[in-house]
Amino acid sequence: MDAVSSLPSLNDLLRQNPNLNPQKFSTKLNSEIYSPSGVSPSSISNPPLIDKTSPVDRVTAPGFADMFERFVRGVDHKKKISAKETQDLILGRSDNIHEAVVKSEEAKVAFNLMIEVRNKLVDSYKELMRMQV
Repeated sequence: MDAVSSLPSLNDLLRQNPNLNPQKFSTKLNSEIYSPSGVSPSSISNPPLIDKTSPVDRVTAPGFADMFERFVRGVDHKKKISAKETQDLILGRSDNIHEAVVKSEEAKVAFNLMIEVRNKLVDSYKELMRMQV
């Protein structure tokens, strides 16, 4: 519950992103709905502002390689945690068998998911290579 309450509100996110302005979109939508020709006099006298930033500057999402690298690192991290929990259990530093088994299963599932994603990527690549241009 704490994680959900710490998330920013929709208004906060809209204020942080200058490209999203709900008032601008609602004004444009209202003028298109209520104007018989679809063109309002205000849009003729006030043409829309042109965004001067390049598409590269606006994109803040990570690339596919970065996303996949983080995914692989996450799987590796789960495997290391599983190994540490198992080692602690074997050496007697911990008596929580349940936690060690859960961490081991989490690492197993994450690894199997990574293998399946890799297989799908390889299949997609092979399919692209078979396509004739």
